[in-house]
Amino acid sequence: MIASFTIQKSILVLGDVALIFIATFLSPLIRLGKKADVFYAYIAVIFISIFFYLIMMYIFDLYNMNRRFGSWDSLIRITLAVLSAGSSAGLVLYFLKLWAVSRAIFIIQMFLVLVLLLSWRLIFSLMFPVSIVKESVIVLGAGGSGAALSEVLESRLSPYTIVGFLDDDQAKLKNKIGSSVVIGRTDDLLQIASRRNIKTAIIAITHDRPKRLIHSILEAKLKGMNIIEMPTACERLTRRVPVAHIHDEWLLFAGGFYLFTKEYLQKIKRLIDLSLSSLFIILTLPVLGIIALAIKLDSKGPVFYKQIRIGKGAEEFTLWKFRSMVSNAEENGPVWASKNDHRLTRVGKIIRFLRIDEMPQLFNVLRGEMSLIGPRPERVEFVRELESRLPYYAVRHTVLPGVTGWAQVNYRYGASVEDALHKLEYDLYYIKNMSLFLDLKILLKTIGVVLFGQGAR
Repeated sequence: MIASFTIQKSILVLGDVALIFIATFLSPLIRLGKKADVFYAYIAVIFISIFFYLIMMYIFDLYNMNRRFGSWDSLIRITLAVLSAGSSAGLVLYFLKLWAVSRAIFIIQMFLVLVLLLSWRLIFSLMFPVSIVKESVIVLGAGGSGAALSEVLESRLSPYTIVGFLDDDQAKLKNKIGSSVVIGRTDDLLQIASRRNIKTAIIAITHDRPKRLIHSILEAKLKGMNIIEMPTACERLTRRVPVAHIHDEWLLFAGGFYLFTKEYLQKIKRLIDLSLSSLFIILTLPVLGIIALAIKLDSKGPVFYKQIRIGKGAEEFTLWKFRSMVSNAEENGPVWASKNDHRLTRVGKIIRFLRIDEMPQLFNVLRGEMSLIGPRPERVEFVRELESRLPYYAVRHTVLPGVTGWAQVNYRYGASVEDALHKLEYDLYYIKNMSLFLDLKILLKTIGVVLFGQGAR
């Protein structure tokens, strides 16, 4: 039997832990022979190494189950993760001055970890070459929401497979949607579910549900069927909220949207913002000076560029960035940034690619206008347009905007209304599921995104 997605991921992580432990245990033995008392002298090395290797593997997106582990991209990422983790662990142990570990032992350890992790991922891809075990479901509704759901559920990582669609429009009977067909009316739900031994139905009729449909769904639920809303199923699988397929009642009764009502968590988040932004500014002051000098020497104009953005409560604030464009870039009014934007300066292209043009926003964090993590603040002109065209766009303004966010680590740089819609879906997921753990996850993913230049423009 093929293991579930969760079990597969657990096996992958546990395999990494075991192999890192083995490599760290063997490295002093290989270097020193039987004289090495590993469990006494090197136990800290083992645990510190495991910690840094797992963190770096996560940062370099090596626990993404959609990734092809046998590809050159994965090979490069694993190599960089091992080098980064080994170096970080070595520096920590050196500065602690509690355990004397030779450089030779660390080199042996890194080599063993690299070989073992590469081999393990190749073996893993052979162990789990096919999609995971899927639960059979019936989908109520063969319209736009049903078609959108079908695309999501046909993913390799989806835990569901669609047996068929039910729709009350007789013209749709036997129509094919994705790899499934319309097999009956919504009134047939219990009969078809019983005949095919199906325990779960997903409602893909997200607006204007007739009373007869609600009665059929309620009857099925009272007889033991698991009923799931289409937006809820999509949110769980894609980690974003399908804005086009939700309604006020779903937002009202869906779980989540709790963190910003819990004052103590808000205070912890603010304390983290102040601590990390202050520390980062202090550590990067020399870098900030070099960037400022490079901008000044490269082109005419100020070092910093300021814009009016919309923050929490739809209030305006001044956002600061390093200038990356020519000084008269918006003489004809604000426009979306585009790929290979001709307005970028030579230094601007570099700092945009590395995303270090955003560093001055740490001062916005200190002022309480932004958080480290949250939806990206948009310009006044764009907000007005987006609020008129995208439903629930104003929900973004219920929390502090962020220097980085869930949309930034999951979607490319936005340059259109369509991109703004996709990013809104990620932003709503973040607001709905806000937690300190999710913030940590975004922070770690941001490091990987910056290192690989993903989404930069």
